[in-house]
Amino acid sequence: MTAVHPAPAAPAHIEDLLADLQLERAGLPGRDPVPAARRARQAADELAGLGLSRFVAELLGESAPVPAPGAVLDLEADEEGRRASYEIWCAEARELTGEVWRWLTDRRRAAAAESPGHGELPWWCGESALPLPSDSVRRLAEVAAPVPDLSETAEAWARPAGLRGPATAEYNWRFLLLGKGLRGRPGGALPPLNELITRLVGEARRHGLLPPGHRVRVLRRPNTPSMVMPVRLPGASLLSLPTAVTPVTVQYLQHELAHLAEHAARPAGAPLADRWTFDPLRSEGWALLLEQSAGSTAFLARLGIDEETAAVLARFFAEEEHFSRGLMAADLALDTDLAGCRTSAEALEAASAVAAGTGLRWAPELLLLRQTRVLHWRSYLAGYAWRDTVRAGLVARFGAGWADRAEAWALLRGALARTGPVAGSAAGFLAALTARAPASLDARVAGAVHVPSP
Repeated sequence: MTAVHPAPAAPAHIEDLLADLQLERAGLPGRDPVPAARRARQAADELAGLGLSRFVAELLGESAPVPAPGAVLDLEADEEGRRASYEIWCAEARELTGEVWRWLTDRRRAAAAESPGHGELPWWCGESALPLPSDSVRRLAEVAAPVPDLSETAEAWARPAGLRGPATAEYNWRFLLLGKGLRGRPGGALPPLNELITRLVGEARRHGLLPPGHRVRVLRRPNTPSMVMPVRLPGASLLSLPTAVTPVTVQYLQHELAHLAEHAARPAGAPLADRWTFDPLRSEGWALLLEQSAGSTAFLARLGIDEETAAVLARFFAEEEHFSRGLMAADLALDTDLAGCRTSAEALEAASAVAAGTGLRWAPELLLLRQTRVLHWRSYLAGYAWRDTVRAGLVARFGAGWADRAEAWALLRGALARTGPVAGSAAGFLAALTARAPASLDARVAGAVHVPSP
């Protein structure tokens, strides 16, 4: 059941303002001829009253900028082109090293000043524009994982692609991660992007994850990460995707559709701040749960993918998860090591040591640059454990074929629709799943809520 909140409803023009800010952030015109930035300044008092000032400042680009390279790593070029693109990327990252180090140092110093004593919040909590649930902060802070040697996986991906030079060189890993050299992939076996989007959105609608009238607008951009944004809840969403289809595109689409569904499920009557506030642990864990379905050969068959290709994809998806979790484990290890560093030179030395453990010979300046998104990486690593807890609960209640049970999806939809600082948290989601479960399942899942690491 959706939590009831006493807060007053926001004026409709604030909802329209947030929609236009999101559209303008994506480079699209808003629906109001008056620029959203001007309207946001005029509505500053109302936004502050709703607790959305910091969130709007982030949408406007007025919050502290996160250091990031301007160049795009070209994933579509041949190896020589990719190497040249990578060198430009690395050069920018080297130029940003000082700025990245100052940004990280300032964030750590600010966190210590704002939350002195035993109640100190981790520095990365400041990455979120809206408050994080305390239980999720604890689990994100406690998550840990050993750094694995990923060179064997990278080499296995590289050999059939005929990549020259060291197979584990850092300029190849993104190319390999996207499955360009996926062993045994039949040419042209994956559906075109239009068809893939249509079928995956259809799967989401089949499980009731999108309201019947909810519109999905697709924005295609070459060589950009996938993302999803609410445009006007609960009526429409914007889905931004790369233009090329690779094996991992199936996963990425599922992941982003999960975020889209979480946005769309928010009840229209909930306070506006709650409708735009998301627990990163719950959001990433839920997205990873839906993404995991892409590894099912039956699911892939419904997308029109033949049995042989489906088996290859399922194997690749398992390898990709291992690879990605290993990279994020390296990020967390570096976060810990940076606490003892005093200069950017020491930070780069720490990054080099961590990179060596992965076997990928990753440029230290790039690993250091990833620290600006460590909340995201923590949310993923903790989200894998949370996902496994949710899945274990669904299997215990509905059996191994839970994904084919309408009752299971109804339960998930109900949990997704919960909002508020407690009900809308990762712990609140688990509570919703176990509310009517047998006592034995209740005990198993309740105990798993407090498992800190994957």
